Amino acid sequence: MVSLMRASFTHNLLSLVHALDAKPYHKHLLFAFLTAVAVMLYGYYVGTFDQVSHIPFLKQSVDPTLYPNDRYFDLRLTHYSFFWQFFTPLYQAGLLEIALFVVHVGVVYLTFWGVWTLTHTMFRDTLVSFLSVCAMLFPHFGFSGFPFLEFSLLNRTFALPFELFALSWYFKKKTYRAMILLGLLFNIHVISVNFVMAMIMLDLVLRVKDFGWRNIIKHGILFTLFASPVLIWRLSKPSGGIAANWEWFDILDRGVFAHLFHFISFEAIYIPLITLGGIATIVLTFLFIRERHTQDKITDIDTSVRHFMFAGMLILCVQLIATYITPSALIIQAQITRVGVFLMVFCYVYACAFVAERMRNSPTRHTASLWFLILIFSFTPFLLLLAYWLRNYVTRLRDVRPLVIVFVGVYAYALALAYHFALWRPGVYIYPPDNAFNQVQRWAKDNTPKNAIFITPPHMFWLYDVEWRVLSERSSVSTISELLEAAFDPGYIPYWKERFADVAPGALEKFNRNFYVNLALTADAYRSLTTEDLVRIGKKYDATYAVTIKPTKYKLPVAYENDQYHVYILSQTQ
Repeated sequence: MVSLMRASFTHNLLSLVHALDAKPYHKHLLFAFLTAVAVMLYGYYVGTFDQVSHIPFLKQSVDPTLYPNDRYFDLRLTHYSFFWQFFTPLYQAGLLEIALFVVHVGVVYLTFWGVWTLTHTMFRDTLVSFLSVCAMLFPHFGFSGFPFLEFSLLNRTFALPFELFALSWYFKKKTYRAMILLGLLFNIHVISVNFVMAMIMLDLVLRVKDFGWRNIIKHGILFTLFASPVLIWRLSKPSGGIAANWEWFDILDRGVFAHLFHFISFEAIYIPLITLGGIATIVLTFLFIRERHTQDKITDIDTSVRHFMFAGMLILCVQLIATYITPSALIIQAQITRVGVFLMVFCYVYACAFVAERMRNSPTRHTASLWFLILIFSFTPFLLLLAYWLRNYVTRLRDVRPLVIVFVGVYAYALALAYHFALWRPGVYIYPPDNAFNQVQRWAKDNTPKNAIFITPPHMFWLYDVEWRVLSERSSVSTISELLEAAFDPGYIPYWKERFADVAPGALEKFNRNFYVNLALTADAYRSLTTEDLVRIGKKYDATYAVTIKPTKYKLPVAYENDQYHVYILSQTQ
């Protein structure tokens, strides 16, 4: 009976793959199904995470009377991308939230299509492509800690599927077409396109005998031509330069970006864990390519991917230099450990080819279903690496049920931890939810003038929380989330530092690279403010209101309150 079930699993899977081959439109039904699952699994949020700056920036670009004299909005000019400008007419028509959700769903769908296209180009095997889209449905974490799919629309998520299509064209020798697409995408998201171009250019240089220098130069010129709108924009503005800026780096490092700068940190245990997963992606990819070489299956594409991994390693070495020797603004601004997303893609694509071969070679054995589970639930590639090293032992097991229970149990425990620490919050919110903090924001928008300045809880920022400026459309004296944008302009730090020290006295000095601890320190510092402190800060920065968290009370007139917050009036006390 057990053997029959094992055979049935593999047989049904292969039958599904044959159906996908027989009718190509079936794969698009698969992409649609996976898209629906992904949106439910990851959730969807608007006005959170990186959108906490993009949406206010968009609003202020349409209505310059919003956020007057708020220097935070000068940072809008440091985002060299035309992506959000396409949403201007939709925002003016009152359709921004609907448009963001529709585009997000379309982007997720295209991402699965991009994975399928890339893997089919690399292996010409529908089973590998099927396993790849299934594997990439679930989160896996390598360098930088960013998953492949995300829970909101950003310019990097929009660019990703098209970058996968460009890589597919490159592997198909349609290199000029790939350069044109990447050049256009450069105007959408500079950072991720830089990664792809670095990988491709290193491959071209290392294979110069095949391509020729003249051809390589032509590719570079073609890319530059189509990337020129943002390139001209970028070159026309002053940059942070290549000189080290230790104070700026130190604040970013201890405040919010340690996971992008460090590979090992004793203050935050999650940093070495994601580094371990990142190293595993590189090791596994080389192991899988070596195995293909021993089986005499090596192709030009495998050679290119090997060069891509070398490029990724060089990029990571540059980050090490910037972190520990000279924190150049030009390098730090590039957030180059995000290259780990592309390294992870190639790692799992090759893992899917490895698993597909085992499914075909042992269709009635337990290894087929076991490897499928390992592929799906290896939230860190390090688990996948362990499975690869122990593959001979696993194959000899007579009963794999204890191993499956342990593996799924570890995944469930990791999922529970992610939920406990608010790293995972499934739920679809096309509009911001009606929680207490958002109610305060809506009250501020509807009942205060556009030039009103608020003292707000500076720690009210998280992956799934709507930041103050998004809904209220009012300025805040200072928040910790501003560091996300300060990464693009070292000159903003002195301005932010003074204001943050006023609303969260003593917190910055205690920051220790652990973002959870930093938020708690900031919250405690804000709660320590007295009535006199709020009045003093209000006078210093022309703030007319202060938002405070219950049950703390102040001897000030109340303008609004709900079950969690007070909004006090400061102007009458000046």
